[in-house]
Amino acid sequence: MNKRSASRGARSARVALLLLAGASLTHAQKAYVTNSSAHSVSVIDTLTNTVVATVSVGTTPSRVVIAPAGGRAFVANTGSDSLSILSTATDAVVATISVGDAPSSLAVSADGARVYVGCASGQISVVDTGLGVVVSTISAGASGGGSSSVNGLALSLSGTKLYALWGNLVVIDTAAQAIVNSVYVGNYPMSLALTADGARIYVPICYGLGNFSFYGSVTVFATSSASVTGSIFTWAQPNSIAITPDGARALLTTPYNFVNTGYGAGFLPTPWLQGLDLTHGSLGQGINLGAPGSGVALSPDGSRAYAAVPSGNRVAVIDTATNTILTTVSVGAGPTGIAVAPAKAKNKTWTPTSKRP
Repeated sequence: MNKRSASRGARSARVALLLLAGASLTHAQKAYVTNSSAHSVSVIDTLTNTVVATVSVGTTPSRVVIAPAGGRAFVANTGSDSLSILSTATDAVVATISVGDAPSSLAVSADGARVYVGCASGQISVVDTGLGVVVSTISAGASGGGSSSVNGLALSLSGTKLYALWGNLVVIDTAAQAIVNSVYVGNYPMSLALTADGARIYVPICYGLGNFSFYGSVTVFATSSASVTGSIFTWAQPNSIAITPDGARALLTTPYNFVNTGYGAGFLPTPWLQGLDLTHGSLGQGINLGAPGSGVALSPDGSRAYAAVPSGNRVAVIDTATNTILTTVSVGAGPTGIAVAPAKAKNKTWTPTSKRP
């Protein structure tokens, strides 16, 4: 091989490596984890499964959501009645906004201009992110059916309806900021998740649908008819749910299970992250987290799941194709909520500035 051919081959190899590196960086993304006992947010690089930043926020952060465009993360600080806004580019707090009492659930509009914050006594603070203030407060109704705070929020794809868990599943017209429907979905709903197509909402229920039961379930709610269309029995008491992008499967943390031995009865901790087959409305394969789980989230492509394990101060990283734990990531004390930011495109392609022979 002559020197010219060798030089050309070396340059081609460098280009190939740069293109390969650019392709992997295209999928770079982060997971944000609220550490309720440490009053912080851990930022996980999902390519390396390492914590790349720890951000101090308000007291007892409970939930986190990411703006659809990915530029901001919003954290509900239950203990300090505030909303922290983080830049996902710098992983720094850019604003802290006072909201209603004990915020515990969040929903953000498609353009990121509005954040709805579910608070105590059925109050929902509406935050204008541009102004950085609460511009209005919506009431989800007089009674929460035993709930102390709004347990879950989701916006319709059009943004015209807000779904709030306050005892019932309360449907709110976002323009009029008025209740248009209130539907019973079960006894003590814990959270909710909307499918990617906006057609269904799944609601984990602690004590059954209809007659009181010590065994949990997940209620299926059709948004088109605003009605309950089914229920999936889960045995254990469910907490947080995440749905795959195709709407065919879900993962559900089930931290407690009711046990009656005949000599005694009560709730015992359970380590299972329960799989659900949403197509057939049945239980799927479970994953043993080693201890009770709390929040669960999926990567945008659904290939990875991230489950917070509060007692272990860790997050389990799961391959959803094989239902196996790939690794665990140590985070701050008492992780509860978790959300994954959309992938960022960085160094997507490499273009040479000049052509050489």
